[in-house]
Amino acid sequence: MRKKRNIILIAIGSILIIFIVIVIFVSLNSINEKEKAMEEENINVEELEMKFKDTFNNEENEKVKTMYHIEQEESGEYTVRANIPYVHISNEIDNRINKEINDIFVNEILHVINEDNIYTVLTIDFTTSINKNIISLAIRCILKEGNNAQRTIIKTYNYNLDTNQEIDILELIPEEKRESLQEQIDKKIQGEIKKEQTIIDQGFNVYRRDPDSDIYILENATEFYVKDNVLYIIYSYGNNSYTSELDLIITKI
Repeated sequence: MRKKRNIILIAIGSILIIFIVIVIFVSLNSINEKEKAMEEENINVEELEMKFKDTFNNEENEKVKTMYHIEQEESGEYTVRANIPYVHISNEIDNRINKEINDIFVNEILHVINEDNIYTVLTIDFTTSINKNIISLAIRCILKEGNNAQRTIIKTYNYNLDTNQEIDILELIPEEKRESLQEQIDKKIQGEIKKEQTIIDQGFNVYRRDPDSDIYILENATEFYVKDNVLYIIYSYGNNSYTSELDLIITKI
């Protein structure tokens, strides 16, 4: 009987050990999966901010081509270097976007060449990407007219290729992430305002952000760009003022 009892105890002990090993294995595997998910979620925002200007490299894809490449200079009058994209998604979308690109950017080139009376440097570049079913296009215009402050204008276009519909910013952000992203925006802008004040206190003039502006409400964001599952919300203040100040909110989607 004692021998039989010992055998039973050994068997129970073996089963317990196996069970513990299985629990540990499952737990470690779960931890590894969570760590992997966290690594995928984490992005180097600072590095992406630094490299953002380099993304305007005029590379084409099957939906966006270069319509005009212009390099023209007139001594003492202007220097123009421009790459103007052409979009072909669907007739209705193409007509609207390409007309707007012409109205904003091509007309600016014509104005500089034919009408500007002060020496002007104009540069226009674009960046485009296809992220799953999203076509994203951003056009950047850098304008320096005489003694005026340099101005940077960025215009973006984002469309769902499956539906041929323009994408709203909230379509890209799960509801459970919107609050934290709004906090990220608020924190970023408040930080920039503090930097402004430091520079102002030193006697310099700077572009001043308005912390109460509705543009910083997430759902009001109009300029954004998507690449490699990363969303760039772009606050390009030169769109409405003579400044090259720019704020980027970068998040994984």
